[in-house]
Amino acid sequence: MIHGTNLNPLPVPGDATDWEARLPDVIDLANPPVGAFDAFADLLTGESGLPWAMVNWFGVVPGQQLFVGLSNPVGTDLPQAERTMPELTHGWCPDVFENRRTLILHDTLAYAQFATNPVIDEFGIRTYQGTPLIDERTDRAWGTICGIGQNPRPRAVGRPSRTFMEHHSKLLLKAVYERTRP
Repeated sequence: MIHGTNLNPLPVPGDATDWEARLPDVIDLANPPVGAFDAFADLLTGESGLPWAMVNWFGVVPGQQLFVGLSNPVGTDLPQAERTMPELTHGWCPDVFENRRTLILHDTLAYAQFATNPVIDEFGIRTYQGTPLIDERTDRAWGTICGIGQNPRPRAVGRPSRTFMEHHSKLLLKAVYERTRP
C-alpha cells in the first residue's frame, strides 16, 4: 500500500514538510536551493514509505548525478547516499531522464534490463519509483524525483506509485515555475 494517499497535504508553517517556505523568491536553476529540495525529498520519503528519496538534477556536474534534494534513512543501519553519484550507469534516474518517462519497478530483480544495476548490490535496492522533471515552458528535462527501497513491493502498487510520483513532480515544478523565468 502506498502511504500518504492524501495528495494535497497541508503543511504546518515551519514544519519540515513545509518545503515551499524554504524556497527562495528567485531560483537559479544552475544553483538549486538544496535545503528546500531536501525538505521535498523528506516529504517524498514520509508519504511513500520508502527509506530514500532524491531530487536528482542533471547537467550541474558533467557526467554525474547531483542529488540537490536527498532524504536518507535516519536512525537505522541502512547505508547513507551521497550527494553525487559519479556514474550515469548507477540507479534508474538516468533512464527516466533520458527517456522522459515515469518508471516504476515494484521489484528491480523482476526486470532483466534493470536487474544488473550496480545499486542493487551496493545498496540492496529492490524497489524504485521515479519520474522526470520536465519544464513545460521550454521542454527541457532538469532531472528526476525518485524513491527507492530495499523491499520489493506488490505489483499492484504500480499505478498508485505512478500517480503519486507524477503528482509530486507537478508540485515541485509549479513551485519552481513561480520563482524562475523560462
